[in-house]
Amino acid sequence: MGGLCLAQSDDDASLSINSQQIAVEAMLEKARLALQKTDYEKAQDIVSSAIEIAKDSSLFASTQLVQAEYFLICNQLDLAELKLSDIEQLIPEKSDSQIRLYLLKSNLLIKNKKIIDADQTLNSAKILIQNSSNQELRALQLFLRAQLNLETKNLYETVNGFRNVIPLLQKQQLHFYESQATLGLAKAYFEKQELDEANAATNEALRISKNYGFITTEQETYSLKSSIARAQGDYQKGLEYMDRYIELKESIDKNGDSGNALAIRNKENENLKVELAKKQKDLDRHDYTNILFFVLLTLLSLLTMSLFKNNKFRLRANKTLVVKNKSLIEERDRAQDAAKIKADFLSTITHELRTPMYAVTGLTHLLLENTPRSDQKEHLETLQSSGEYLLSLIDNILNFNKLEANKVELESIPFSLKKRIQDLTTSLESQSRDRNNQLQLEFDDAIPSRINGDPVKITQILINLIGNAIKFTQNGNIWIRANRVKQVDDRCLIRFEVEDNGKGISEEKQVAIFENFAQEESSTTREYGGTGLGLAIVKNLVELMQSDIKLDSKLGRGSIFSFDIWFDLPDSNKFYDDYQPVKSISKPKYTSDKEVVFPSEPSEIVAPVKTTSINEVLSEKPLAPGEHLEKRILVVEDNKINQMITRKILEGKNFNCDVANHGAEALQKVQETEYDLILMDIHMPVMDGKKATTEIRKLNREIPIIALTAVTLNDSEKELYQIGFDDIIPKPFKMDEFFEKIQKAFTNYQVL
Repeated sequence: MGGLCLAQSDDDASLSINSQQIAVEAMLEKARLALQKTDYEKAQDIVSSAIEIAKDSSLFASTQLVQAEYFLICNQLDLAELKLSDIEQLIPEKSDSQIRLYLLKSNLLIKNKKIIDADQTLNSAKILIQNSSNQELRALQLFLRAQLNLETKNLYETVNGFRNVIPLLQKQQLHFYESQATLGLAKAYFEKQELDEANAATNEALRISKNYGFITTEQETYSLKSSIARAQGDYQKGLEYMDRYIELKESIDKNGDSGNALAIRNKENENLKVELAKKQKDLDRHDYTNILFFVLLTLLSLLTMSLFKNNKFRLRANKTLVVKNKSLIEERDRAQDAAKIKADFLSTITHELRTPMYAVTGLTHLLLENTPRSDQKEHLETLQSSGEYLLSLIDNILNFNKLEANKVELESIPFSLKKRIQDLTTSLESQSRDRNNQLQLEFDDAIPSRINGDPVKITQILINLIGNAIKFTQNGNIWIRANRVKQVDDRCLIRFEVEDNGKGISEEKQVAIFENFAQEESSTTREYGGTGLGLAIVKNLVELMQSDIKLDSKLGRGSIFSFDIWFDLPDSNKFYDDYQPVKSISKPKYTSDKEVVFPSEPSEIVAPVKTTSINEVLSEKPLAPGEHLEKRILVVEDNKINQMITRKILEGKNFNCDVANHGAEALQKVQETEYDLILMDIHMPVMDGKKATTEIRKLNREIPIIALTAVTLNDSEKELYQIGFDDIIPKPFKMDEFFEKIQKAFTNYQVL
């Protein structure tokens, strides 16, 4: 009998708990509904009652969740955050309450614009929902995901998200969120400028909010409808909707929205004060030791919270940095791709320009050789000058393109600086005489006979500076100076100067002339020509050699360009000073392993000779015109015009010429006929010049082969020599250089 009574008592207790749960859940549902209808005071009263009932039960956490939801709807975000933080430890893991906690936190983070944290929290809720049968929570998670997409302006995903979630909210009778989702859909349409769809969505949002008394949703909807009407040009309706919005706002204020909010806050403060008073009474019951314990625990909690927040902040900062770094890398890659496309385009177009320019310069030369009339000669010389100017422009563009793309590399090889400058001065004498100028070379004998450096870059700098001096000086003098500044161990500092007594440069223009495509004045281009790239190339090359270009100039006095370069000294200078050698022509030698060996030191020593002057050249006696008849030259060229021009130029000098259209034909002709020289184009169909030269070298290692190419020499010179070419003539070529290199091919020596 006692056992029966005990069982009956347990059943009564269980029934009491179930009844309590039903009552609390009903109260919480009423509180939510009051919140959605902006009846905040009623909602607070119901929640307070529910908290009191569930204070000592497992339902307490649910009441706290509704309390947090209340703070969220009232936009008391700080209190909401504090409440959610307090109850996080009360919620069982992997429960529906934990899902609701995550959803409330996501809503709070969205309102606080913490997008990344909101996304992570929604993902956590989604994982838990997959193992839950609660369809209401699933619908709320999808609603918040659409809200997050709207906040981040991901409009396509926003529209799809709201369209998919609205039927689910209807099915779960979550009419407040249904009205909010419909309003969010209208906002997305408005952002996409789909005004008709936006207007239809606002009408549906109004219907739902009016039907269920959701005043705040109705108020927001009228505000949006006013914006839509104004965007459609209907300003009268826009004004009417705005008036309705103001009426609702005043109604809410009249009903005590703002007053209620203050009253609610006061009531909450009173509740907090009561709670604090109770806690104070509890603390008074404990001894001093317990007080110290709680103080220490509080400090530790604050420290832990601070560390946790700092860690979250650092994590967000790191993620932001990763995103920005990725964006910067993408921008860099795009810039590099654009620079590469630009460089490739300039390289290709300038290369393609050289082929027709070869026809222009070649035909001009042939016409000048045919003793034209004086009036024809004047036109032909103008054409020749224009062709040379265009070639100079092409070379400047190529050089500038390489410098800008950082493709220029410095060499370090031994060379004679004195001979290099003497040859350069000789080549520019004709151009200087055309302007009635005198070139004067002042070379310091203290400069070592040989230095290590990049002779091509030094020549390029001096050509641009001397060419500028010639162009802007008439009936004057131009001085080219090279002086040793100092010598330390095996290094020598040399100062280069190019001075003229021409028109000079104004002080305010002396910095601008080193910029790309810049000249002193716009009239300079019309009077003297030029692209304004010469000095920009000089500046870049000098800086590449770890130096600076300096300018001293005044109007009417002339200009002095100067720069200092450090050069290493080779070990062989003393030996070179005592014995000036004559070196055999730089023909590659071929070993039995088909390895190409280039001579780098003088191969023969002769008695000392004095330094050569500007116009002296050491070589064997040139061939007499009659001897040319005995020399047979094979021209390998696929372009018919180039074939005709090259053949006529050579036949004009009494050479005997054959023509091959491509490398395979040239290989067959070499097997059938003995030639004294081959002029080989590089880019040809069937078999190109590189492959043809490789095959010819298998048959004949002695025959001279000269490359005729329109490619930039710096790009392929080393490769061409390794293949087996004896020399290179860039197209379109200057006739003096063309015949000089052919002459070298028939002789055995050249100047060092």
